[in-house]
Amino acid sequence: MDDDARARAAVTRILQEEGYDATQAADGEEASSLLGALRPDLVLTDLHMPRLDGRGLLQRVRAVLPGTPVIVLSARGGTEAVSLTGGTGVAAVLRKPVQVDDLLERIRELIGR
Repeated sequence: MDDDARARAAVTRILQEEGYDATQAADGEEASSLLGALRPDLVLTDLHMPRLDGRGLLQRVRAVLPGTPVIVLSARGGTEAVSLTGGTGVAAVLRKPVQVDDLLERIRELIGR
């Protein structure tokens, strides 16, 4: 999801406090290995991660869990991240640092609660 351990822990804690069952992964490879077993309702991912980046994880999500919404978090924003929303299945791109209210609003729009 994100290669920054503190950021992962903070987002996970916030989501759990909101009643979501959130699991974190250190990079795209770890997240990819969890997809089949966990079958998440939504995937949050950083665009730039070691081992398997956000684009690679997005491809694996599409292969394993088609239709699962993906929110990309990106420090860079810009055209690279925004281009992901055009036909790739990315539900949203949020620029880091992410505003908690914005993140929670997008999640609610996509999966409810």
